[in-house]
Amino acid sequence: MPSGWEGFAQEDAQRYIDPRLGPGASTDEFIEGGRAVVERALEFAGELPGRERALEIGCGVGRDTAHLAEHFAQVDGVDVSETMVRLASERGLPANVRLHVVSGQDLSAFGDDSFDYVFSHLVFQHVADDAVVDAYLRETARVLKPGAVATLQFDTRPSSLVVRLVQWLPDPLLARERRRDIRRYRRPAAAIRASGAAAGLSLEGELDPETAEHWFRWRAVAA
Repeated sequence: MPSGWEGFAQEDAQRYIDPRLGPGASTDEFIEGGRAVVERALEFAGELPGRERALEIGCGVGRDTAHLAEHFAQVDGVDVSETMVRLASERGLPANVRLHVVSGQDLSAFGDDSFDYVFSHLVFQHVADDAVVDAYLRETARVLKPGAVATLQFDTRPSSLVVRLVQWLPDPLLARERRRDIRRYRRPAAAIRASGAAAGLSLEGELDPETAEHWFRWRAVAA
């Protein structure tokens, strides 16, 4: 089986995106689970320069993307898994949604100053490499229009000896949900703030700090 999220997508995309639903959840139930997340994120985002175009980083099978499409003229979603994108397209998405398979390293598919809003949920917590997170924050700053907003979620719970030990164990000794690529990587909030500042983003607010659902609101600095 392919490694990483491509393998998870081929095995059971819904299960690995949201294990809380349990086995046998319907597609409609799964998709509807993204509505409250999107509405909360948009409320937190506050004033946007427009509602012309939004980007979702880590769109998966379009669970949140479908709800973002209700609020913007066009929504682009990116994901590293070709199977995720294919499944989303097969299930059907609003006509104003475009999905793209990307490298997982950048947003090179898009030009500078392209988006009014950038959104990401349950994505950066699975990225092990701090350099990749730094790169995505720089790319987020690049593709946002001046004055546009990004709301991005991270896991900033304090680490512990048990958490660190689990991360040191080789994958064959762990349940599949705790293996590399799908396991959560907790990051200190201070490090994320510093990375956003280095990327040229202006931090405007935070929701639920030091939790698994810590949201950051950044605004692109006008030129």
